[in-house]
Parts: sequence; C-alpha cells; structure tokens
Amino acid sequence: MAEFSSERAEITHGLLADGGVHKLAWKEGTVTISRFSVFSYYQINTSSAVDSCRVLGQRRPEIRVIFVSKGQDVHIGCGGKTKNFSAGESNCLLVKEDCMQDVVVHGGGAVELFMLVVGLSDISLPLADSQPRLVDFLKADSCTWLLDELNMAVGMRKIGVIQQILHEKKPVYLQAAYIQLKLAELFVLFLEKADRFGSTKLLPQLRPDELARIRKVRCMLRDNPAASYSLVGLAHTVGTNETTLKTHFKAVYGVTVFRYLTISRMERAKTLLVKEKLKVAMVAQEVGYKYASHFSAAFRKYFGYLPTKLLRMLISVPAYLSTAACPEVCTCFAIL
Repeated sequence: MAEFSSERAEITHGLLADGGVHKLAWKEGTVTISRFSVFSYYQINTSSAVDSCRVLGQRRPEIRVIFVSKGQDVHIGCGGKTKNFSAGESNCLLVKEDCMQDVVVHGGGAVELFMLVVGLSDISLPLADSQPRLVDFLKADSCTWLLDELNMAVGMRKIGVIQQILHEKKPVYLQAAYIQLKLAELFVLFLEKADRFGSTKLLPQLRPDELARIRKVRCMLRDNPAASYSLVGLAHTVGTNETTLKTHFKAVYGVTVFRYLTISRMERAKTLLVKEKLKVAMVAQEVGYKYASHFSAAFRKYFGYLPTKLLRMLISVPAYLSTAACPEVCTCFAIL
C-alpha cells in the first residue's frame, strides 16, 4: 500500500481500508492519514517550512473541509483555485474526480493542518432554497471553494472536536465508532456555521493591514497568555485604537479580546495539568494568575469543575487504559 511517496511528496487516502490509520514521517514532521467509514482525514504537522505536498486525485468527487490551527501563508489549491490560510481559519473545497490538491507552505515556522474528507455521494443533505450557496457548491461542475471571499474562523467547539478525534481514547471496541461520530459532528458543525457565515454579513470588509493587526493581537494572547494586557496597550502595540480593536476582533473571532484571553489561559492550564502534570499553584502562575485560589475559581467557571478534580480523574484512570493511552490535551488557540 502506498499512501505516501516521499520522493514525489504525494499522499492519498484512496487505498486505506476502513479503520486504517497510517502515521508517516515526512521531512521535519508527520502526516497521518485515517479512514473511518465514509470519512477520511489528514493531519499534517511540520516543525519548519514545507515546500509542498499533493493529495492525489480520486475516482469520485469529494468534499474536503480544511482547518489550519498553526502556521501562516499556507496555500491550498485545486483546479487552479487557491486559498491562502493562516492559523485559526477554515474553508471547504469541492474536489472533482481525478483532480489533485496541492498544499504549499510559504511562511516559515510550524504548521498544523487537519482536513476532513467525505465523498459527495456518501452524504445526503435535503437542501432548501434558503441554502443557495451550499446548493451551488455541491452542484458545481469544477473544483470550487464554498466560501469565496474570507476564510471562516475556526470555532472553539470545532477545535474541541478535532482534539477529541486526535487524542481521546475509548475502549478498543468503541474507538472506531467514536471517531466516526466525531468526524460526522465536525462536518455538521462546519456546515452549520458556514451557512450562517454565508447568509449574514458578520464580518466587516477589513483591509489586509487591518486583518493583520487583529491576527497579531490574537497571536500575542495565544502565545503569551500569562502576560498582563489592556485594550489600550494592545491597540497601541498594533497601531490602532481601542474602539477599532474591540470591533474588529469581535467581528473576526466572535468573542471579545479578554474572552479570548480567558479561553487561551484555561486551555493552556488544562494542557499543563494533563500533559505536564504540574501542580495547581505552578499552573496558576504559568497562565497569569497571582493567586491559586483565583485561578481555581476561574477554571471552575470555565470547565465546570476544579483543577484538583481533573488531577484526581487522571490518577484514577481505568486499568484497561495504559499510561500511553491516556488522553492528551493538545490545545489549539483558534477561537470562534
């Protein structure tokens, strides 16, 4: 079976059996290709810039939903129609039979990409006249993007489902069914959001420099959640004013600046508790809280339980799960 050719940088899911999962080394990263019933997915991770890779053409039309959680200037194209992605963006591509899809990374640094694939003939959507964008997309006679203009921001709920797909462990006899259901859930969540995205003018028509400022603020909050921030300080740092920053950030990401910061801190805290096994007091400092009690209160408000309860849950993992099989929480800070 040749799902991956390192010489030609070509990958394909066409030969995978149901339940097949293949993780392959490639340059300075990995490519994981999996299939569960009618759904397949690709997970591409790199630690440096990647020249290019190509998904080989299939014998039937497919819908491919793309989520970029890390990286900049990621170009994805098919049939002469290319989209540029940055971290926290998603879109959907209709790939016609025998058409190849290219992924080219121009920006340096790490890249994380997740792509959900389903055959056009494997889904049944009773569409109405109220979804003209989706109807036209599914009936297109050439490769095309669902969202022609702006890419859509990846929501926190979708990020959570992706992390469950990649890291949640169930008993062996349930794992495949669980992943299949989660892939279907991710597909539905994307289309639901895309339908609203296409039918309402939620986003202002930001200039490239305005969008770059908003992305810079998001990266600051995501990469250094422990720092102390103010709206005025953030606005001045990126060369805008407080009102413009508030308006544009909420329009693009669907949450306020400080809600995004809270989410970033809480998800980072959960990663430190689960993956690094740090004590609560140390985690509090790592995510910007002076007092552990204040951190615990914020954690409980966000997750619904105290961080100490999470630690107890990890200690009492059932015997049928080995230490290596415990869920790993890999956080992607791309917020709705």
